[in-house]
Amino acid sequence: MDEKQDGRYQRLRRRHVYLHRLAGDDVFATKIESQPKAPFIMVIRFAIYAFIATFVIKARSQVEDLSIANDGTKSALTEQYFEHEPKPRKFEDIKDAKDVRTWLQWLFNSLQAAGSTDEYSNQLSLNLHNRVTPTEGVCINSSSITLTFRRVKLSSDTESSTTSRFSPLYPQTWTAFTIEPGEASSDEATSPIVDGNFNWLHSPACKSCPNAGYKQMGGYVAVATTSKDGTVVHLVDSSGVSDVMPDPTLNHCDGNLTRSGTVALEEFLREPFFDSQLGSLTAEFQTYNANFQSLTKVTVLFQFSAAGNLFSHRVETQTLQLDISHSWIQYFEYTYLVLTCFYFFDLVYRIGKGFPTYLRNFWCYVNACSIVGSISCFGIWYFYMPTLDTFRRTRLFQDYTNFDNRSDTFGFYILTSSFAVFTIYLRMLQFLGHTRSRVVLLLRTITFSAGNMIIYILYIGVIFIGFSTFALTSFSSVSANFINPWVTFVSTFSLFMGDLRVMSGFNTTFKVPFMWLFMFFFFFLSVQMFNAIINYAYNRVSEDMKSVFQREQLEKQLTKTKGERSFWPFQRKPKAEEEDGLTYGGAMKGPDLTTLDPAVREKVEEYRERDTKKSAKDGLCTAMVYFVMVGCYIGFLYVNMLVEEKNQLRLAVESIVRQTEVPMLLPYSNRTMLQTWDDISTWSQVASWMQVGLPAVVFNSTAQAFMETATSGSQQLIGAGMRCLRSWNCLITGTGNGGNSTRIARITQKRSKRLPNQGSRSEATPQDERFIGGFAETGDEVQGLLVNESGFFQIIFPDVAQNEAEDAALQFQLVFENQPLCQTVAAAAGGSYRKSGGIVCELSSNIATFERQLETMLASSFFVKESASFVIELVAHNSNRDMLSYIVLTFYQTPAGKVHKDIRVFSLALFGWDVGVDKLGYFIGRLLPGAIYMTLVVAFTIMLYQEMQTEHTRRSVAESAEKSGLFTTIFTFFASDVFRPVDAISYLMSFWSFVLFVLWLVKEGDLQQKLQGNYGEIVDFASELIAQEKEYNRISAANLLLLFVRPLRFIREDPRMQRLNQTLQDAKTDIFWFIVVLCIVLFACTLLANVSFGPFFPGCIDISASFLFCFSFILGEFDFWSLYRANPVMAVIFFFPYLILVYCVFTNIFFAILDRFFVSADPPPMKLKRKLKPLLSKICRCIDWDDDFVMEEDPKGAKKEGPQSRADRVAVTAKIIHDIRKGLDGDSGSRLAQSKPLTEVCDVDEKLSNVVKWSKEEAASIVSEFQNLLVKKQRHKNEDVFLKQVVMKKVDADETKTREEMEEAHRQMRYAAEVHEVMAVRDQQTLAKYIWLLEQKIQKKMTDKHALMMEVQHLQDEMDKMRFTKEDLRNQANGVGADVPQEEDEGSASEAELGEMIQANVASASRVPLDPNSAMEDTGRSDPATADMLKALNG
Repeated sequence: MDEKQDGRYQRLRRRHVYLHRLAGDDVFATKIESQPKAPFIMVIRFAIYAFIATFVIKARSQVEDLSIANDGTKSALTEQYFEHEPKPRKFEDIKDAKDVRTWLQWLFNSLQAAGSTDEYSNQLSLNLHNRVTPTEGVCINSSSITLTFRRVKLSSDTESSTTSRFSPLYPQTWTAFTIEPGEASSDEATSPIVDGNFNWLHSPACKSCPNAGYKQMGGYVAVATTSKDGTVVHLVDSSGVSDVMPDPTLNHCDGNLTRSGTVALEEFLREPFFDSQLGSLTAEFQTYNANFQSLTKVTVLFQFSAAGNLFSHRVETQTLQLDISHSWIQYFEYTYLVLTCFYFFDLVYRIGKGFPTYLRNFWCYVNACSIVGSISCFGIWYFYMPTLDTFRRTRLFQDYTNFDNRSDTFGFYILTSSFAVFTIYLRMLQFLGHTRSRVVLLLRTITFSAGNMIIYILYIGVIFIGFSTFALTSFSSVSANFINPWVTFVSTFSLFMGDLRVMSGFNTTFKVPFMWLFMFFFFFLSVQMFNAIINYAYNRVSEDMKSVFQREQLEKQLTKTKGERSFWPFQRKPKAEEEDGLTYGGAMKGPDLTTLDPAVREKVEEYRERDTKKSAKDGLCTAMVYFVMVGCYIGFLYVNMLVEEKNQLRLAVESIVRQTEVPMLLPYSNRTMLQTWDDISTWSQVASWMQVGLPAVVFNSTAQAFMETATSGSQQLIGAGMRCLRSWNCLITGTGNGGNSTRIARITQKRSKRLPNQGSRSEATPQDERFIGGFAETGDEVQGLLVNESGFFQIIFPDVAQNEAEDAALQFQLVFENQPLCQTVAAAAGGSYRKSGGIVCELSSNIATFERQLETMLASSFFVKESASFVIELVAHNSNRDMLSYIVLTFYQTPAGKVHKDIRVFSLALFGWDVGVDKLGYFIGRLLPGAIYMTLVVAFTIMLYQEMQTEHTRRSVAESAEKSGLFTTIFTFFASDVFRPVDAISYLMSFWSFVLFVLWLVKEGDLQQKLQGNYGEIVDFASELIAQEKEYNRISAANLLLLFVRPLRFIREDPRMQRLNQTLQDAKTDIFWFIVVLCIVLFACTLLANVSFGPFFPGCIDISASFLFCFSFILGEFDFWSLYRANPVMAVIFFFPYLILVYCVFTNIFFAILDRFFVSADPPPMKLKRKLKPLLSKICRCIDWDDDFVMEEDPKGAKKEGPQSRADRVAVTAKIIHDIRKGLDGDSGSRLAQSKPLTEVCDVDEKLSNVVKWSKEEAASIVSEFQNLLVKKQRHKNEDVFLKQVVMKKVDADETKTREEMEEAHRQMRYAAEVHEVMAVRDQQTLAKYIWLLEQKIQKKMTDKHALMMEVQHLQDEMDKMRFTKEDLRNQANGVGADVPQEEDEGSASEAELGEMIQANVASASRVPLDPNSAMEDTGRSDPATADMLKALNG
């Protein structure tokens, strides 16, 4: 049965091979051979689709606006000081309940002061533009903040808490460690809070009830309302039995707010409201930004613990855009939808065509996920728009529950859109794989290594959990990075990726051993294991696809030969070639190389192009001259740029500005306090600092005693009337517009447009899509009820002209003492910062006048809340180093009100042309290195030109006229050597920088004339001079980089450098496509991070910032908790897989590419004396320079093989696997490589001949069967349909039939095996009994034999005594005596023969038959012993 089953199996295998030959492909396995390449237009078409999808999703998600809105609102709460004495403290400095009460007091006071005490902000707003909205039941002209208190139960059971020992100290204790905000807990206290006449009831959880607390989970709920008259707190009564009526004087306007009482804020911020039972406090409110037309919900959470401190506190923001009307974007949406449907139908077609094989394709599921994500985006968005419309057209925005529902919908849209755009860009790899086999190589490498990597991750995951558990138990008490299992897991994973910051800040006994073991096992050993897995996968796939690459190379060469054309399209074509093989121009036409072996062909082509690729060899003198040129250039830049001095000057000026303390008004208060530059966080502080801080920096940064000493005495250091920063950086002054006073500073302001709030950012928005903002008392819709005016929705940068949101038409003019002080300057005209226009003011150099001018500007509406940016420009001169400094102080605000400030100091070293001959040596020292450098640049440029001219001459003689054109020569000349274009670009940049330097010197010559003129012209001149020097510095920096690349040209002839260059040359194709694939994956992850985290994380606010953030992961810089605070779900989904992908996979793929192509040949020995002989032979004659012996290997001898590289080992392994498969399945185009003729294996007898005859008949029938299929195949037009409907059906039928036969044979075999097994057991039992009885009989016979022999011996002794005397017997025993009679000898012989016969009988009786059943089957025997034994057995 086994032989029959094996034969049928082999027959099925042969049919599989024939099917493979017939169909041209292996239908049961993944194909390795190259597939027909798709046109590159498919990639371009899909790239357009990806661009449209990205544009639509970016426009709909509005990440930048949401991020600015969230950041601006959050900064208003976290970056301002809520307490100034005894030391300033911000939100992050809150430690206990007392600090929470102080912070709440500051928050309500700030809202009350906004728009009244603070004139630089809107009423009831945070950070100028964020209007806090009222909740349901609160008057529309007020703001409200909902407070939710959660209190912990107290327990008197001392046995379960403090024990009786400490019960006198703590009679009552908390029943829980803490209470999470927004979560139900059985340890929450719900008894009413009674304070005088007030009874504050606990509100139960209710998902559909208003004012039911944070997340509608109940608690003690209070609504604090603020107006210009003050703040009161309403205690919410959810029982529905309260009889307190609405009172507009208390900001309570309708019955949607039920309250049991109202208390003043000061009374509320004390016991019993804030007592020892307070477990958590949540403050919720919404802000409306008219600039963005957005609504932001702010949640401030405070959580207390049983330890007596503040367990955690944080600020959460969530923003919704209300104005989403963009008519033009709908066309892109429709295009996106149509293309998505097109790819959907394409996917359905491919699944139906290749079912079920196509379902095993990974890209099938990627495409499906991408299409589902894209269609889900449309569905969610068009479900979200109608709900948002009802939200902004009614007063539903005052209900936090409605906001949360719409926010969740929009968050789900963000999730699906980020997933859709991520998978879309992943699909780009699929389309590239259809056109480029190198992309297929990289993708298959990842796929091939995925299984091993997953197994290894699971393997080390067990050990990783052990290390995490150890860290949790050992370090949780001393470090916040290990306080719980989740935080510990993230910290240890970060440590795995090389982030040692998690282990800083504490010291324990096990810290060093833990770090050593963990880093050794994970950071070193495990990372190298990842490298080994990726390296093997890459080499293995490369070996499998080697034939594909060779075929593509051959096709490329054939295509290049057939499609070869002249570079110059108007060149005359040559005439017909001569029969002797000469082409036009007399050049010999080479033989056709397409018929050669690929390796031979590659060598022949390399030999042919040896002259083209060979460049002029740089000698030692050339190298020395080049290094002299580079040294002169570095020295020239060093003495002219003065980088160290510039940096010190910058630090000095920055420290002056930052460290100057001035008494400034506190935000939202009339109090003043000493503050610095770094304390500025609001627009009112900017105005205050410019009023008092700027004069202090300009006039009081240098000690008065030093100024008196420096401006007087016999050695006057500084001119009288000069104002200096830190003693030596004196400010340059100039005349004003009127010419009667000197100016020392220039201020440029830009203002934003202020328009009536219409509920939209654009006038094109339909009226029914605009935000109403509330209803008037008459019930009419009033769009400007919350905020009357709206401003800019774009950041107005001070250096950008003609911004859409800027009020460029404003004409502002301010006169001080009958002289113009401020005036509007148009863009592109001189007199403003970077000629960007704005309101420009020039301030006097007299301190008293300077201060009065600032007061006049403050009183004349120069500092207003419409101001978008301020720029302060100063020009200083340092006489110690003769350096001119251009100082720029910048302030600008975002549409959300957040203030950004910056200090920039630009310096340059002056030449001082006015002193001329007095500084001649100084001029020579600064200009001589540059002159030498430019001379050598000209010389090297001439050498490069001569080399190109020589190449052109050579090509004109050696090649045909068709290929010797000038443009062809130039292209070939620079393309054949990578250092030539580098040299050319470097020389061009040198000439360009030389021209800029000369222009800069010419321009600096006008400095003395400019210093005598208008101050505005002085500032503009310094700005232009600095800009020109910055451009020169950038070109010089790039030129230096190129200059330090060329020295590699001098050593490229070295064998070791040739190995490195050859490695990069061989790997350039794989490296290029690796970079392409990496960039696509990085861009996909960049869009995912931007859309998912951008609204809440400023590090991903736009695509460029997101790309830098994602790219930093490759360098080992990452921050998980910033992402987790922004979006916890997406942070877990994105962080860990992305970090493993880029850090463990892509980096190792790059290493695998270099490792595979690394040239490992041993370089020849270095002959040092021969290289030094031309230089030192005439100087040092005592050395025999020719005596330089190096033992070289025999060139004819066999080279010793070194250790195998990874690529070689993988190649050997792949060959072995190929040979094994080839021996089993057979080669599809030849005989079996591992088969042998039957005559070599065994002797062919008659039976074997019959088997061979049967096999031939069977093979003939199979071949005939498949020939019939081949005929049918030719009749079908569609090969795929034929394979599916005819071939596969037959294969399935044969498989079913063979399977049934095998199952039937298996069934018969099992039955036969069970029968024979029972019979064998019974026969063995019978044989065992037979052997045991035989053994007993033999033992009995042996006993009888022994007794008989004893009797025979006794009788022999008695007979001897009767025949011989004792003397005869003695002599016989000693070997002496008479002859023995003949009869006795015969008797003795007969006895010996008798003994031998007995032994033979015993042996024959004890011998076991070969066949245990032969004794039973042989009926012809009549052995009585056997018969007796059978009777005994049966008996």
